[in-house]
This record gives sequence, C-alpha cells and structure tokens, in this order.
Amino acid sequence: MPRYFFPIHRGDWIQDEPDGTYLPDVAAALSYAEHAIQELRKKSGYNDLALMMFVTDQSGQYVLSLPFWPGC
Repeated sequence: MPRYFFPIHRGDWIQDEPDGTYLPDVAAALSYAEHAIQELRKKSGYNDLALMMFVTDQSGQYVLSLPFWPGC
C-alpha cells in the first residue's frame, strides 16, 4: 500500500509531516486530506486562507494540493 505525506505550506513556511499515512490510492489520500483540513480548521491558527496542504507520494512526487478555504 502506498504511503502519502500531507505537509502544510504558507509561502516559505512548511509544517512537515514526516511519518506519512498508508492509504490504498489517490482517492483515499484526497479524502484523508479533506478530513485533516476540516479538523485543523477547528483549531486556532489554521484558519489562514493562504494555507495549502500538498499531498505527496512516497517517491516525493506531488499528487494534489488543497486550500484551507472555508467549506473545503
């Protein structure tokens, strides 16, 4: 099963996510990222519209990116 990483970016600032999560495919990674963003937006400091979550696979290739916009 592939491993995906979900670092959060804002300009030059990066909150790395070194452990990753094993998920069956890109669709599962998208669902995981959406849920993670919803949970993070509930915490203070994660309601900045400039935040982006970049999903990468275990080879370091970018798979997708998601904004921290309301409703996402």
